[in-house]
Parts: sequence; C-alpha cells; structure tokens
Amino acid sequence: MSIYLVSFIALFILKIVYLQIAKKLNIVDKPNHRSSHKTITIRGGGIVFPISVLLYFMLSGFQYPLFVLGVFIISLVSFIDDIKSLSASIRLFFQFISILFVLFQLSDSLPLIYMPIVLFIFLGGVNAYNFMDGINGITVSYSLVLLLTFYFLNSVFFFVDNDLIIFILLSIIVFAFFNFRIRALCFSGDVGSVSIALIVLFLLLKLIIDTGEPIYALLLSIYAIDSGCTLLYRKFKGEDIFKPHRSHLYQKLIDNKGYSHLMVSLLYSSFQLTLNYLIIFHISKLHNKTLCVVLLLSILIFLYIVIKRKLK
Repeated sequence: MSIYLVSFIALFILKIVYLQIAKKLNIVDKPNHRSSHKTITIRGGGIVFPISVLLYFMLSGFQYPLFVLGVFIISLVSFIDDIKSLSASIRLFFQFISILFVLFQLSDSLPLIYMPIVLFIFLGGVNAYNFMDGINGITVSYSLVLLLTFYFLNSVFFFVDNDLIIFILLSIIVFAFFNFRIRALCFSGDVGSVSIALIVLFLLLKLIIDTGEPIYALLLSIYAIDSGCTLLYRKFKGEDIFKPHRSHLYQKLIDNKGYSHLMVSLLYSSFQLTLNYLIIFHISKLHNKTLCVVLLLSILIFLYIVIKRKLK
C-alpha cells in the first residue's frame, strides 16, 4: 500500500478522533453578531495541517528541521488561543519566534540584509491569512489552489522536496471533507489558518529564492489585496485592527449580495487560479515584467475598490 494512502487514512482517522475530543472538551466556535455562521461549530479542525508536516518530517528523514519547529511552535500557540484566547502581544511574540526559525531554515540562500523585511512580510501575511478565514471553504479552497500551483512549479524548478507539498495536500483534502460544505462540521481555527499560512509563505519564499523571480509573490495577490485594503481602510477609520469585523469583501458579498459561503470561496480560489495561470504561462515570460505587474495590480485594486463601493 502506498505511503501516501496510508498517510491519508491516518490523517483522516486522526481528524475524526480530534472531532470527538473537541466535542467533549467543548472546543467550539459560538456565533455572535460578527460571525458568518449561525450554529455552534467545532474549531481547531485545521490541526491536521501541522500534523501532516510532522508526519512528513518523520518519514522524510527529518528534513527542514527549523521549518518544522517553526510550524510546531506557531501551531501550538494558535491551538491554545483556540481553546482560551491569548492576548495579541503573546500571539505576535510566538509568531515572531516561529517565523525566525522558518527564515533560519533558508539562511544559506537568504541574505541577512533581507531578513527584517521578509520577517515583517511573513508576520503580516500570517495574520492576513488568518483574518481571511471567516467562511466555510475559503481557507481550504484557496490553499488547495496555491499548493497545486506549487506542485506544478516544483515539477519544473524542483525548489523543495515534493513529498512536503504532497503531505500538506493530503491534509487539505481531509479537512475539505469536513469543512467545504453548506454546514461545516468544523472550522480550521487559528491553528489551521495560521499554520497553513506559514507553510504557504515558506514554499513561496523558497520558490522565489530558487528561481530569482519575485513575480511569484502574485500567487497570493487575491488574499493580499482584500486583507491589505481592508486593513488600511480600518486603520484610516481608527478601528482596532485585531478585533473581529465584517469589512472584508468576501463578507460583504455574503451580507449584502446574499451569496453562499461556498460560492464566495470558489470565486476567490477561481480568480487566484486564473491569475496563477496568467503569471506562470504569460507574465513570467515577458521582458518587461515590472510594468506588467504594476498594471495588473493597479487593475485588481481598482476593481476591488469599485466592487466594494457598489456593495455599500
């Protein structure tokens, strides 16, 4: 029997066991006026993501130890936060430490002078990914698009051990069975959204370093635009950016247009998939990529603002 099939079955069983334990220990998400769901739902289901990384680590001969340590620390703290809310300062401190470990894993190929900038981007990216995890299916469908994109690019550039991507994909598929549905059986929780964010950012940075192509940062452009513009908007209004809200475009599409969670999730992942296709097969082959990237981002941000205004 294939090691991938055995691992998939193991992850599926562990997922079911966790749901039973979480139900008994009351690790649940109770809806409030800022929630997109209306029923009490188990949280922390995304714990299967870091478990898949640990499983890969043990079966691969302990590859990428600092990366795995970073994922473990950030997942542990995020899981504690899912059970009992921690202060923003504590979360940020351990996110900072975890990201440092991940960056040290790449220290041989990442110049020291870039470390502070990349650290800041990772810190913002991890929290942005977490803020975007507000409806059924959005984290799993968006992450699936990214990981499949990395899998394809890895067949061309071989920038990372392929099994790492495969094991994470297995956990995504397992989680999708319980989350990508009209009434989700569980939410990813911070442990899921934060850990998968760090994993995705690690793969993205490894890809950019090995290919020397910063253009691949656009593979996260849909999430980056929604979270970035929303953050600036809330900061301009003087709101606490760490408090829950319903200002993201995906939330407005549900509240104002009546779209379903799964429809919005598929819209986001489909747009990113289309962009990824354009980036890989067209934009990356242009001589004047910078001008094209600036133009593309300008169009996307313009469309975002127009749609957001109409939804008001």
